[in-house]
Amino acid sequence: MAGDTFREQVLEAAQKLFREKGLGAVTMEDVAKAVGKGKSTLYYYFKSKEEIFNAVLETEMNGVILESIRQVSLKKGLLAQLTAFARTKFEMTRKRRSLYKAMEIGMDAEAFSKYNEAKKLVHQKYLQKEKQVLQQVLVAAMEHAEIRRLDNARLDEIIFIFLSSLRGINREIFVHGSTEDGMQMTTAVCKLFYDGLQ
Repeated sequence: MAGDTFREQVLEAAQKLFREKGLGAVTMEDVAKAVGKGKSTLYYYFKSKEEIFNAVLETEMNGVILESIRQVSLKKGLLAQLTAFARTKFEMTRKRRSLYKAMEIGMDAEAFSKYNEAKKLVHQKYLQKEKQVLQQVLVAAMEHAEIRRLDNARLDEIIFIFLSSLRGINREIFVHGSTEDGMQMTTAVCKLFYDGLQ
């Protein structure tokens, strides 16, 4: 559909502008100019710059989920699937980190607050999608007697712990500058996690 194509063009152009100028410095007019349309056309699809930003973030997160699913589907056995999931998450975080840092340039306190709220909302949606992927992988492993049976509450708890561990590794490396080998650490977490499910 033409509308979907235009929407994708807007998101691509906005992402590039956010990366170059920072979220705070980009205006709706900048985005409209980048796609060769007037602001009124842009407002037909998006109410505000924040709405465009939310859509850019959501598109980014969906890309990570799709790549995670693709990588997991190429592997056999739970340990290999968990490792593929964790490594994909780590690598995608590394690649997208520069986008998020660039977006923060030139933000005042109010813009930064809105930015963080948007990130929280998108993160919650992303977390639900990650949980679904891991739930399918773990249920399949239970059905193949690769791991012990878990009730739904325990399964949710284990998924939360696994995802929190991966986020912790990413945070230590990408936010706090740890010199640990991230791929090695994610592989170690997956092995510990897998061994604990036996």
